[in-house]
Amino acid sequence: MAKPIPDPRKADVVARDLLDQISHGVLAVGAILPKEDELATRYAVNRSVVREAIKLLEVHKLVQPVRRRGTVVLDPNASLSPDVLRAKLRSTVGAVDLAFLESLLEVRAALDVLICGWVAERRKKADLEAIEAQIAHMRALVGDDAAYTEATFELGLLLAKATHNPVAVMLSHWNRAVVADLPHVFGVARASAGPHLEGLTMLLDRFHARDVEQARALVQTFHSWATPRILAAAALANGEPLARVKKELR
Repeated sequence: MAKPIPDPRKADVVARDLLDQISHGVLAVGAILPKEDELATRYAVNRSVVREAIKLLEVHKLVQPVRRRGTVVLDPNASLSPDVLRAKLRSTVGAVDLAFLESLLEVRAALDVLICGWVAERRKKADLEAIEAQIAHMRALVGDDAAYTEATFELGLLLAKATHNPVAVMLSHWNRAVVADLPHVFGVARASAGPHLEGLTMLLDRFHARDVEQARALVQTFHSWATPRILAAAALANGEPLARVKKELR
């Protein structure tokens, strides 16, 4: 039986709304947050909730208390918080921000190419065994989109670990958190599990052969194919006409 999803805490709700406003420039860089009393009235909460929400924004590097001035809004582009990037992936009206998504996909593609090259170069026997077992597990999940997507994230983490670079592992977790709200968009890159698994098997062969260049080439080819389709799926989710989306794919 599935566990019920707990209601969000009031401080989390307030922090999320303020985070969205800062991420989209509604609260401008250098501006001073409204006073605690004003925010408490606006959100119908007590001041302790507001103080906790502001502390959460400090954790995300979005605000900084300044003596005799108040709480200053910082540049959201200077924050690497996945929550900030998740917010920026959505426009102020809730649609997917296609320009920001395209920027994210460009960075993801470059990182994936580097990481898979490092795997081919640095992998150990235990890494290959773990990757191979995960791909076999994914074969058993064909037809269960949610489970297959989750297994894909786990594979990404195994690849990051196989680089033996701790920053790569951190980035794998970061990526998972950033794209958590858009499984219907990113899922199109593996909508047909057969070809996706075939590509992973080819990549595994390149890892076994320590063929760095071919591993990178395979991943680059995948992203060149996947990027326009992910953008098209986002455009459809935004309600853009199908004919226009098809034209962009040509």
